[in-house]
Amino acid sequence: MRSSEQAILSQLDASAERGARPERAQAALQEVPRLGEELMALEQQLSRATADAEETLKAAARHLVLAGGKRIRPTVTLLACGACGGELATAVPFAVAAELTHSATLLHDDVIDDGPMRRGQPTSRVIWGNAVSVLTGDWLLTRALELVAEQHARPAALPALLATMRRLVEGEVLQLSLRGSFEATERDYFDVVEGKTASLFGWSAAAGAWAAGIRGEVPRALGVFGEGIGIAFQLVDDALDYAAAPELLGKRLGTDLLEGKATLPLIRACEAEPLLRQRLSALVEGKAEAHDVAGDVIEAVKRSGGVEAARAIAREHTGRAMAALERVPDGVHRRAIAEAAQQLTERAF
Repeated sequence: MRSSEQAILSQLDASAERGARPERAQAALQEVPRLGEELMALEQQLSRATADAEETLKAAARHLVLAGGKRIRPTVTLLACGACGGELATAVPFAVAAELTHSATLLHDDVIDDGPMRRGQPTSRVIWGNAVSVLTGDWLLTRALELVAEQHARPAALPALLATMRRLVEGEVLQLSLRGSFEATERDYFDVVEGKTASLFGWSAAAGAWAAGIRGEVPRALGVFGEGIGIAFQLVDDALDYAAAPELLGKRLGTDLLEGKATLPLIRACEAEPLLRQRLSALVEGKAEAHDVAGDVIEAVKRSGGVEAARAIAREHTGRAMAALERVPDGVHRRAIAEAAQQLTERAF
């Protein structure tokens, strides 16, 4: 089994430990013809795509890009292409572009968040500094655009990727503007998620249809599917932040709170108990210790039902995504993308 396919299945295995049942998704992925071969081709093309940069840029880019990862977005692209009757190989350049774009956002996020670790190793910013990490992210974005621009027979993909990159930046800036105040509303939260997470999921899914030479309703449906799954995926991640083992939760949650991040479970808690914002503000201002505030926050989130709310809303978005996917031709590829998406977005339940 190829490394990227194994990474996806490993995520499903992890969801099994949290109570989900990934067997159907595993079986569906393994039934897709040539998926393993094209995921191997994806890894080769990721290496080639980062081979011609200046040496420092190349080192910083490959440090992240070739370190592995779930490869969820490129897998969505490949499966969507197959569902539209295309050869998976034709979707590989678009899948590479999706992964390079995602990697660029991680490099930028690590600078913004002062992130020390990524994928089990020191971040690029720790090794080469913030300036190199930012410029490497910029370079990866331009490389992704170049790869898509080279696909002359698929003109719809390039302007859509440009629009997606704009949404990614706008989502990041909105999140940055909300940090520290803990005054974010649920609408603010979803605006951030739709920009930072859902937009690239949507492009990755639609790109599969464009790679297959399909235009019109089907790419639009896949875009709706991808965005819905992206929102659900983020909601589940944010729910898991409050559902982890206590010894792990306190440390991670303390870091997030120090950065002033407010996700949906915390927003629900602050709405139910407005005085909680004062405790959070004191933490950001250095007037309280993270380990002291974290316990209060966890209890407030539990009282407010914030985790359950995030899970319920994730199910709603997953349902809408699956309804959009019904407009895509049925077959082994569509079934695989549906099963994998449902398991990955329900891995907390």
